[in-house]
Amino acid sequence: MKKTTAMVGITALALSLTACAGVGTAEEANDENTLTIWGWRGDAPWVEMLEGYGADNGVAIEYSSFKGEEYNSVLQNGLSSSSGPDIVMLRSYGGLSTLVAGGQIAALDEASSPALANMSEAAIDGARMSADGKVYGVPFQIVTGNIIYNADLLAEHDLTEPTTWEEFVELNDALLEVGVTPMAAGVLDSWILPIYRDLFAGSVYGGAELAEAIAAGDTDFTDPGYAEANEVLLKLAKYFPKGFEGLNYEDAKSLFASGQAAMYPGGIWELATFQESMQGTELGLFDVPAVDGGETLTMGYVDGSFGMSAALEGDSKAAAEDFLEWVGSAEFGQLIADDLLSLPVVEGVVPSDELLAVAAEGFQAHPAPYLTYVHFDNGTPSGTTLEYDNLQKMMIGSISPAEVGVAVQTGISQWFTPSP
Repeated sequence: MKKTTAMVGITALALSLTACAGVGTAEEANDENTLTIWGWRGDAPWVEMLEGYGADNGVAIEYSSFKGEEYNSVLQNGLSSSSGPDIVMLRSYGGLSTLVAGGQIAALDEASSPALANMSEAAIDGARMSADGKVYGVPFQIVTGNIIYNADLLAEHDLTEPTTWEEFVELNDALLEVGVTPMAAGVLDSWILPIYRDLFAGSVYGGAELAEAIAAGDTDFTDPGYAEANEVLLKLAKYFPKGFEGLNYEDAKSLFASGQAAMYPGGIWELATFQESMQGTELGLFDVPAVDGGETLTMGYVDGSFGMSAALEGDSKAAAEDFLEWVGSAEFGQLIADDLLSLPVVEGVVPSDELLAVAAEGFQAHPAPYLTYVHFDNGTPSGTTLEYDNLQKMMIGSISPAEVGVAVQTGISQWFTPSP
């Protein structure tokens, strides 16, 4: 699942002991007090966080980062061998199933992982396998879908942040009138399309309300509300750059970063990137107001969790459990918020960054799920995969908004059964 630029890993083992040189070595700690950790994150802040944990706790940490698209197969192979990791970074929701199905990841509970008590059930569900209902990881961060905007560019044209849907549309129209591309968005990389749809129009089908109704068998993806939300996305394409059909994710980011577009619809994961690349530019952030004038929703989801090998015993298991407890601590949550500019899962942590705090407050006050990823990704074909393909077809004019729902429903019906 391509959700963040932070998920662009590094080739296998490229960030093992070398990347974490500051953590210490097994000779500096007890030989038996060593944790091997595998993940797909290779960015410096993650490595520094592990360095800090190792230094503070006398633990020798061997961290290895892998390419995101290769991680699942590498991890499965590693867990089947004697050289596999102690701690593993796990995918969320449906993506968790393939990693834990072999029985090599330990199931957790509040006794072995008391840090879970610091998290909401909705967050813990991101690390829960649907097939057996067990939790296999301690979630480490939440990501949200928001609009990041160039406040200087808006001010230049006497424009302000919208508070209603009508104002949002008027803002886009006003930007077009002065020759500014309203939104930096493209559809060539189809994985971003369900995120666009949910952050623009999740309120149309009531956020989690549609998922609950489908799960209960009261409706399905042919629901008029789902089609209407898709239609909202389609209609907003007139505010995308010319040639948006051939614009990929990185191109869209570049348009916004270079000041050629006023707004960037996407994920909070890009906030740190834009703050770095647009130094000297004032940025703002808002949730898209509800289309019908109702409650504004903030789409978000658990981005991943940390679990541990089921093969661990004795001191090694105790060291792994200590690490997982740290992942669920307020200390770790504050690091996630302040050093990584991402939303912590631990409740009660307040980000110091003003824009991140806006995203956090919105998600806490009126959360909404990434519809298919959170609720309909537990089988093949997955809901997100079906949305990728069919929303892209819709955006290039091949199928209608309602036909997207028919295709998604037909696909998940191969494995999904409602539970009235």
